[in-house]
Amino acid sequence: MNIYRTITSEVGSYDGIAIIEDDRTISYQTFFADIEKTAAILISSGIARDTRVAIKGDNSYEYVTVCVALISIDAVIVPISIHATAAESDNIIERIAVNFLLSDQPAASGLPLFEGNIHPYKIIPINTEICPVSLPDNRHPAFIRFSSGTTGTSKGVLLSHHAILERTAACTGLGITRGEHILWVLDMAFHFIVTILLFIRKSATIVICGRPVETKMISILRKLPIRLVYATPYHYRLMFSSSELKKEDMSGIRLLISTAMKLTAADANDFKNKFDVNLAQAYGIIEIGLPCLNNSGTTEKIDSAGQVQPGYSVRINNHGPDGIGEIFIRGSGMFDAYFSPFLLRNQACPDGWFNTGDLGYVDKDRYLFIVGRSKNVINFLGMKIFPDEVEAILCSHPLIAEARVYGRQNPLFGEIPIAEIVLKNPEQPSDLARQLRRYCFSRLSEYKVPKEFAVVTSIPKTLSGKIARNKRTI
Repeated sequence: MNIYRTITSEVGSYDGIAIIEDDRTISYQTFFADIEKTAAILISSGIARDTRVAIKGDNSYEYVTVCVALISIDAVIVPISIHATAAESDNIIERIAVNFLLSDQPAASGLPLFEGNIHPYKIIPINTEICPVSLPDNRHPAFIRFSSGTTGTSKGVLLSHHAILERTAACTGLGITRGEHILWVLDMAFHFIVTILLFIRKSATIVICGRPVETKMISILRKLPIRLVYATPYHYRLMFSSSELKKEDMSGIRLLISTAMKLTAADANDFKNKFDVNLAQAYGIIEIGLPCLNNSGTTEKIDSAGQVQPGYSVRINNHGPDGIGEIFIRGSGMFDAYFSPFLLRNQACPDGWFNTGDLGYVDKDRYLFIVGRSKNVINFLGMKIFPDEVEAILCSHPLIAEARVYGRQNPLFGEIPIAEIVLKNPEQPSDLARQLRRYCFSRLSEYKVPKEFAVVTSIPKTLSGKIARNKRTI
């Protein structure tokens, strides 16, 4: 089973528009031809079946082409965000034993993949030893993604061709139709499997929003016949805060999906009041797919993640009298394994149910409400931050003895990272916060750097000596 062969058979001879990016309009048959050419270059460069290939690039037509070309030759994609630092990228490359890196970053040096293109990728050999991953039922790996960070906290989610095809087929709630225009603003390194591949399977037109998003997004919405928007609450705030965007500019849109972070009732109401259009909330999990979608449009359900899509089931474990408990999900297209340390799905989920790490409840109408997370991950604009990683960087600073990082809810960003620190010397430098920010910026992706630093006398600990994180707001 191969995703690309399935896609080409489903799209067939259709030659409508596949991708629009700035002044470029690419048809499906041109897209497929470019994929074939790219695949041939990749093969001639030594990339073959089971080769692990990291890709680090900005959202672009070339990014999509490279990813699908890699899938077509049964290589394994390892996406790395362009926001990752060199140290973070190197750590992921080492942990996954990546064979090649494909990068469109200006500093990248290697063999050219797209000479003269807007995004001229380079092919950089890393490691010649190919180590196939063995999966049950003759499944073949297609994708390994580390959710965030460089520490052991992130295990790396492995998906096979079979799993990806299952989860895209199960995502019926979006109602994608052939030829409809979809505005894309999210980071493809974090959001690709359920969405981009689903849109291509359905022969939709993907409109890639370039930078700066704040202005280009508004321009696209006013000029092109957008039917579906897939974005975060942050992007919707930009829309209803824009003086240029009018009610009539949104009249042709049938669905606006809010994902990656919780949509607040205030944002949903502000959007509705300005444009007279409802926002729909989607609940996506890399291990699962897109199990829940809320497009009810009703005020009492605004805070809900939605009803479960066909093919998925939700149960609440260890719930209290209020019905709130641990959210477990199972369904089509679940992950095949964790990569590091390697753990097959049936070992991680022996009864078939995946523990999301979220806390919530299901109401009488079978709508799922999420009230917080049992895990320690901080969700900043849909990007996940592991406190352990940031704490390790802070504690490597010569002035700091201990540190604790937690998330504070923020109406603009979802959650922001806050740091409490214990100094080795009680004499505090007047520019301490500036020093720490500079130190962190040189070692962490920008979004992971704490937004506030508070000096404390001690860090609370559990009985076992671990950092107590009960102060973290959920």
